[in-house]
Amino acid sequence: MSTASGDSLRALLEGIDAGSLGAPDVAIPTGFSPLDQVLMGGIRTGQLTLVGGRPGIGKTILMLQWARTFALAGVPTGVVCYEHPPREVTERLLAIEVRVSARDDERVLVDAARELVRRVILAGEPLGTAAEHPLAEEAIRRATHWGQHLHIAGTTGRPTDLAGIERMAEELGPGAVLIVDYLQKVPLPEHRGSDEERTLAVAEGLKDIALRHDVAVVATAAGDHVGIGARRLRMGNLRGSAALAHECDVAITLNEKVLAVSKVATAYNPARAEQFQRQVVMSVEKNRSGRADVHLEFTKDFASYRFDPAGAFLGEKLVDDLLYEE
Repeated sequence: MSTASGDSLRALLEGIDAGSLGAPDVAIPTGFSPLDQVLMGGIRTGQLTLVGGRPGIGKTILMLQWARTFALAGVPTGVVCYEHPPREVTERLLAIEVRVSARDDERVLVDAARELVRRVILAGEPLGTAAEHPLAEEAIRRATHWGQHLHIAGTTGRPTDLAGIERMAEELGPGAVLIVDYLQKVPLPEHRGSDEERTLAVAEGLKDIALRHDVAVVATAAGDHVGIGARRLRMGNLRGSAALAHECDVAITLNEKVLAVSKVATAYNPARAEQFQRQVVMSVEKNRSGRADVHLEFTKDFASYRFDPAGAFLGEKLVDDLLYEE
């Protein structure tokens, strides 16, 4: 029953069953397991997802790896990267492709193929040079196929302020993904307020774009000076954290496991300490569509600008800024 005061719960439930309330938000898998399980299938259209962490933790690496996954699945994807030019973004994407294109018996060929791709993309050698190495040639061939779905801002001189990002959303259409690396770098030429106010304006703008155009927006966020110096950076340590906490639908933080873990866990086990150095803790601190306060671990493969997407739930507990074993 519908009245001036709104629809009854019964009417809403019947509308869902009849399909008259419109389509639900679409979940877009990131390819990271068990992260997609925690996110109820992946990131979602109409939502703003934030990924925060210290410099060098792998935020951009994660964003480009996700971008490749989305494009590979045929999802229109836009990347706005403020710290790396389009050629460097391209080289990193191809380095990922070289690595995943290699069969188990071709792993020894990855370094040579990756170096050849670097020469072609960054040093300007002819694209045909990649034919010197079958793995490099295969990576470029595959990337050319899924690359039709991936659009990198900066290649055409388009503006990268909020208006430019919104135009990209319009061009990509509903169901697309927009990746912004990173939120605090989005230009606001007319804004004269504090950093907190500026961050709020950008976060509100990105969330509005997600809702108006039915796209998924993923943005990285920088840590404040306290978070950068802490053993474990949390959502509250992101620059403009109060604004970000209110606007985002999903908040994920990345931390070096070796820094966050209690020294007791590795003091007498050098092999374990070495293993922790290769791992990152991915914490889902906010999640409107599912569980929050969930902590996962993934292994770095930064030579190929990627993480191993097959991760695991963290075996240790997080208490204060330490991890400890039961």
